[in-house]
Amino acid sequence: MYFSVFLLGVIAMISQAVFLREVLATFRGSELTMGTALLFWLIWTSVGSGIVGRFAAQTSSPEHRFHTLLVWYGVLGYTGVAVISSIPCLAGLTPGELVPYDLQFISLSFTFLPFNVLGGVLFVLGVKTFENKKSLSAGRVFFIEACGSAIAGIVVSIILAPLASNHVIALLCPILTVIYVASRFLLHKNISILLGIIVPLIFLVAVMAGVRHAHNYMYSGQKPLAVRDTKYGRLRVTQHGEITTFYYDASTLFSAPDLETSEYIVHIPMLASEKRNRVLILGSGPGGVIEEVLKYNTVTSVTCVELDPGVFQLAEKYLDNTWTQDPRVRTIIADGREYLERTDETFDVIIMAMPPPLSAVTNRYYTREFFELSSSHLTQNGILGFPLTGAENYVPDDLAQYLASIRYTLGTEFSSVTVLPGITSRFLGSNSPGSLDSLTWQDFSRKRAEIGMETSYVRDYYLQYILSPERMDYFRSSLDTVQKPFINSDLKPTGYFSRTLIQGSLDGSRILKFFGRFTNTKMLYAVMLCGLLLITGYAVIPGRGITNRPIFATIISVGLTEISLEVLAIMAYQSVFGFLYGKIALLTGSYMTGLALGSWVGDRRVTRGRIGRKYLAVIQSCIVVIPLMWIVLLKLHDAFPGDIPFLELFFYLLTACAGLAGGLQFPAADALFRKSVTNSTAKGGLMYAVDLAGSSIGALFTASLMIPLLGMIPVLGFLTVLSLITAGALWVRV
Repeated sequence: MYFSVFLLGVIAMISQAVFLREVLATFRGSELTMGTALLFWLIWTSVGSGIVGRFAAQTSSPEHRFHTLLVWYGVLGYTGVAVISSIPCLAGLTPGELVPYDLQFISLSFTFLPFNVLGGVLFVLGVKTFENKKSLSAGRVFFIEACGSAIAGIVVSIILAPLASNHVIALLCPILTVIYVASRFLLHKNISILLGIIVPLIFLVAVMAGVRHAHNYMYSGQKPLAVRDTKYGRLRVTQHGEITTFYYDASTLFSAPDLETSEYIVHIPMLASEKRNRVLILGSGPGGVIEEVLKYNTVTSVTCVELDPGVFQLAEKYLDNTWTQDPRVRTIIADGREYLERTDETFDVIIMAMPPPLSAVTNRYYTREFFELSSSHLTQNGILGFPLTGAENYVPDDLAQYLASIRYTLGTEFSSVTVLPGITSRFLGSNSPGSLDSLTWQDFSRKRAEIGMETSYVRDYYLQYILSPERMDYFRSSLDTVQKPFINSDLKPTGYFSRTLIQGSLDGSRILKFFGRFTNTKMLYAVMLCGLLLITGYAVIPGRGITNRPIFATIISVGLTEISLEVLAIMAYQSVFGFLYGKIALLTGSYMTGLALGSWVGDRRVTRGRIGRKYLAVIQSCIVVIPLMWIVLLKLHDAFPGDIPFLELFFYLLTACAGLAGGLQFPAADALFRKSVTNSTAKGGLMYAVDLAGSSIGALFTASLMIPLLGMIPVLGFLTVLSLITAGALWVRV
């Protein structure tokens, strides 16, 4: 039974890690989507443990029932991943089309429902089995399951993720459970166990056939050339006629040849610059950008930076790039921000062709910190240029707020800033005061003539239309009327939330329209204050249930704090290091390692009878330190970017500390609660369900609203106060 529960944790972690990776690949992985994924994962597990599990616990043979359902658990884990990856097919979307946000929410709400409910039921059956074997606490099951999850997270991240696709890794779930349960059949010769294997296997074969059809559909009308799951994301290359398209996760990276897009990206910043000798390209260089830069005979060096080496490798294989033998061109495999942090080079022009800030990964290229970094690597008259979604004529309020805020953020680090109107807005920043303030189409035209630059799209008629005084005045006034533009930063990534709301408006999303009502920060602070008052009143006001209410309040608080810190770690990791696809299992594995260690210590104290309210109060008091440690780390990084040694290691350690806190707290809280009720068996999964309920609240609101609108530091302050309140309530009852 020890190994059975261990395997339960292994399957849970493999499924969650691959599920989150698939969400990143299929839904572009915005933090709102990730928060929703964790929300429903926790809610349905809570339902399985706290509601359905109470009926399952009434069985007289919990061990047999556990192993009968375990195979289904593995099969449903793979099924959830398969369904998520098939959503574009099921919805009839085309490759590169963003899955509408309402469809994302609906998909995430039901995809893993059977798996998570069953996981909660299996936890309760595990507790019941251990009780029958005279074990004293649900903490024993909690510990063993956490050990399985911790080991699986590390193995998936370090060994499996670089070698195998998501679907291959997900197939381990049914394979492991079938092999294990089949071995029990051979040992016990129990025919019901054999039947319990055959039916889910038939279901699994049907699911795999459906997945194959869904993946073939995604290439309808196109010729698939390559699909590669790397540690950075899912890279796909397709061909349609003469057009070769590179997809990264669910986004179109670039198409080639696409002369119009390449010309607009390159020639606006190049013509705006006084010098064009040294050029840095961040993103989409192999899609035609490098060729356009090399048309300038003054260019002495072109540095193109891409995070994923697969982009260059596949571009060399499938694109007819003429620049590969040009000695002026240098390709760098690195994160763009990391490269700027460690290089001493300066450039005349920095061309950024990154995706829009729909997540913390891409938002980090539109923050104050990135603009400061870019400014320090530009010559005095150098230019930073990048495109963002704009509007041809009328500029809606939400779009004006978004564009004005990015312009305002850019202006905090550059002496001169201008934004050119159009269906795609062109942002330009310079260190030379006033150099961009009065750009006219005649300036661009004159420079084109002086250089002798021949272009097909960026020509006088286009420049005259875009830079007409009427269009420029209207566009500038639309952005100037925004009263409170925000500063987009690493610790307060408001840019991605604002861009997400715009995308939701384009989708007609009712859910994002609802979230848009909470953009008032005063309202958010009021909600946080009400939450603190409610938890205080629940924990300390005398009356019925006052004996157990502080314990419940503590578990809710710890659950909310744990998951909020895990979500914050995910978002901060993406902001600081730039990618999460290959590391998400390691980050969640760190959390589960801390959880396993804490639950082992907690369970040992429970079995020895060395727990009480004072122990619970001491642990809760110590939890206060964890968000404070995060505040110190983030403040240090903000003050000394790139100068903190072993920074990534601290992310894993603090994430493990969050798990450690929950592991220490849960067994003691569960044991104290069980002593106060008459039927502890029926209540076996209730404390687990309460913990998950608190976690689900933190999963959604921390990622979707609190961090982007208030910032990471205020959220950490809220978690500190929450932990102090619940610790105080426990000390009052000691």
